[in-house]
Amino acid sequence: MLTENIVTVAGTLHHVQGNRVLQSRLGEYVTFSVKQETPWEDGSTRRDFLLMRAYDPELRLWILGRKEGTPVRVEGDVRSSLGSGEMYVLVRKIEEA
Repeated sequence: MLTENIVTVAGTLHHVQGNRVLQSRLGEYVTFSVKQETPWEDGSTRRDFLLMRAYDPELRLWILGRKEGTPVRVEGDVRSSLGSGEMYVLVRKIEEA
């Protein structure tokens, strides 16, 4: 069975509260969110915080070196945590948008 799991997400960098550098069975990673603001028909704004994980050391340093609110574009795969089942995007590439 052939599966395809590639996502591209754009928004602004949001540093999660608490410890941003964590450890899993796969190694050390940085956790952060991409914040998206979508206007609704009623004039309100929906704010989504899409959870991301970056395991690559270069990507981790890049993320930690950016300020909150930096416009970003992320490419990766949707995954679920082996422990908690929490959904996140496994970051393969990130750049300023």
